[in-house]
Amino acid sequence: MNNDSLVHLDGEDLVPLNDDDHALLDAIVEAQEAFDPLPAGLLERVEFAISLERLNAELATLTADELVATRSDVQVSTDTITFTASSISLMIVLTPHGDRVRIDGWVTGGGVSVTLHTGAAAHRQVSDATGRLVWPEVAHGPVRFLVESDLPGARPVVTPTIEV
Repeated sequence: MNNDSLVHLDGEDLVPLNDDDHALLDAIVEAQEAFDPLPAGLLERVEFAISLERLNAELATLTADELVATRSDVQVSTDTITFTASSISLMIVLTPHGDRVRIDGWVTGGGVSVTLHTGAAAHRQVSDATGRLVWPEVAHGPVRFLVESDLPGARPVVTPTIEV
């Protein structure tokens, strides 16, 4: 018999959970989910914090500005976000295209590996000689970047998670 399905009653031996016990536990789970659910993204933030600690990475700070679009009959929304760390900077431009987002990026230095993390997926790019990167079609949702330079002694840099 599995100890997970046993309860201890007032000094007596362990006894199995009955249908009433399971119904009560199910009701508690339903009430928790309905009235006090986990905040959106909490598990992802915890996993991120744990992976950041394991990497011994530097955390970049975030600044955001809206870019002025070129005059056109079509309204285009474009945002620029800059992440800065002591050793590197990453600027990204977000351009929505329906249910996807184009992400253009520039990192300080050529040949720098930048991995875009979207949930469980990772999309790695290496910057060209001018530091340019592009992810042409990214689904809306939370993303973060891991920047890794091949310079001696360079620590990886991780950005905060943002919503695209």
